[in-house]
Amino acid sequence: MDRQLLKLTSNNRENPNQNVCAMAVANALGVKDETRYLHTWGDLQKAIRKLWSFRSVKSKLRVIRGRTTVGSIRAKLAKHNEGALSYVIRVDGHVLLLDHTGQTIIDTDARERDKRKIINIYGVYLPNDMQKLLKIKQAGHAAQERLSK
Repeated sequence: MDRQLLKLTSNNRENPNQNVCAMAVANALGVKDETRYLHTWGDLQKAIRKLWSFRSVKSKLRVIRGRTTVGSIRAKLAKHNEGALSYVIRVDGHVLLLDHTGQTIIDTDARERDKRKIINIYGVYLPNDMQKLLKIKQAGHAAQERLSK
């Protein structure tokens, strides 16, 4: 992986170390500053795992790589309560964040009829680590303070 090439082709002019879609998902999960780079799926996984438990649910949801669409997975998530707080979906050249009911939280390239083919789908869960839980609580308090000002 050539970081210089990834930085040169980044779609984020303000911070070429982070692509826009990965940065938006990481920001929504409170992990944007957990890693320097957010270009690749591996970069995003690394950042999310700094705070959350992050596991593939592709088999559990019977996602067939390259055939299951984002639109069809929304219906599955609405019916299926798997225990995740949210889901990060990877499609070709993009990532998006859905809540546990299949509603969009973050999608910087939204579609009315979403026929993008899913490559990966991971669930975001509360961690078992007490230090991570404390960080989540502190981040929540900080966000509340910012909103009340």
